[in-house]
Amino acid sequence: MNEKRKILQCLIENRAFAPSASALAKDLGYESNKATLYRIMRDETKDSTVDDVWDKLLEEHCLTERHLYNLARIFEGAAYFSDLILPEMDRKHPKWLRYLLLMLTDDDYEACSPEFQQETAPILKDLKADEPDVYWGIVTVIYIRCRNIDPYKENPQRTFCLLIDELDSMLSYWYPERTDAHEISFNLKELTKASNLWKIIENCTILFRRYTEADFSSYASQSMMLFGWDAKSFWRIPGHPYLQGSQVWVLVEHSFGRATNGCYIVLCLEAGKDICTFVLKDALVFCFWSVDKEDDPLILQACRGTGAHREWCFYAYGYDEETHTLYLEANPATGNLFGLPEAMKQINLEKPKDKEEKVWARIMNKWDKEQGNSIFEQAKALFAGRIDLKDTYQLEDVSISRTCLKLFIRHNGDSRTYQLPIEAYDFLQKINPTQQVLIVRHTDDQDIYVEWPEMGYGIKLSEFDTH
Repeated sequence: MNEKRKILQCLIENRAFAPSASALAKDLGYESNKATLYRIMRDETKDSTVDDVWDKLLEEHCLTERHLYNLARIFEGAAYFSDLILPEMDRKHPKWLRYLLLMLTDDDYEACSPEFQQETAPILKDLKADEPDVYWGIVTVIYIRCRNIDPYKENPQRTFCLLIDELDSMLSYWYPERTDAHEISFNLKELTKASNLWKIIENCTILFRRYTEADFSSYASQSMMLFGWDAKSFWRIPGHPYLQGSQVWVLVEHSFGRATNGCYIVLCLEAGKDICTFVLKDALVFCFWSVDKEDDPLILQACRGTGAHREWCFYAYGYDEETHTLYLEANPATGNLFGLPEAMKQINLEKPKDKEEKVWARIMNKWDKEQGNSIFEQAKALFAGRIDLKDTYQLEDVSISRTCLKLFIRHNGDSRTYQLPIEAYDFLQKINPTQQVLIVRHTDDQDIYVEWPEMGYGIKLSEFDTH
């Protein structure tokens, strides 16, 4: 059997990326032929169709083939080890699942049968040591299934946040000294968008490894690196004076403190007709990959967009600390997709060295005070795929009764009531009027949504009746 076919069948069956084969088909662009994935499950498609679905899955979720292989191993491993582990547990005990997680976390199998200790425990220990991502993925799936958690029943993001809180509560109790790992649980919920089961598994694995591996932070931080620049630094093309149309780049440090050391959010600005005006021309993410060997090339990975609309570009780079100049050379394989210059020189805002830099420093200081925050919010909206419409859709009040949710919104000078029955969505019974509500436009489908960001819920505004 085609190996890719077997892996896809496993991932579809376990709902790794969508709640059903039909939903996944729609996500991958098979809207006119949603039966494609069902035929894969029944071995009724050609290998060329399997290859096409495989490639689209990699592109849609920005994954490598190794990700898909390991994810299939996680699901198969969870099924295999569950059959061996669960008979060892006293499932009548109210805290049996907590004991199960502690056993798998601490490698403490003394309460298990001699047969399990001799045959299964060594395999689990070796897997944990050799392939921790696969091991902790298996642990996560076992825990989710034992808790009867359906990530798609309400909302994957909400399920993810509750699961992270649950795991963090136990792990912080067992590892009270790992305050850094405890802080990561907050970062994961704030910085991560869990849209499916795969993202839930991936980020729970990060939490497990941060708690259980003392050197995981230092190991993971080797992936990307931060420089000793200011948290917000300004860059221009060397020798270019300030003129209308001049370009300047704002690099904002983004330190994760979790799976990587950090990256930079980059605002690409163009000077307008006067010194008070700059236009946001582009928004990128810069990842400076660190090296394992001295002769390895220094690589900058630049990224634009989100999800299936994400674009990648690679540059060889060098940084001259004395002149504070970053030199870039586009990789011929990807080209200079984002039109970056061959050199970018940091502007010294506090102590500019020459007349030209003094002009830039004065203008950028003024821009940062007057426009910086609003432009940065625009950039974040581009990355998040959500544009806040608070200026055009002004939420005046929220009312919730036993039967109905009402939103009072002013738009184009008119106040309207947007109404939705509570029974339309199960989660509506759990919200209250004091929780934050946002009106946003999604850049992927251009639809307007009502969202509860603290809970991870969202409903299209078009689903509400208006009065």
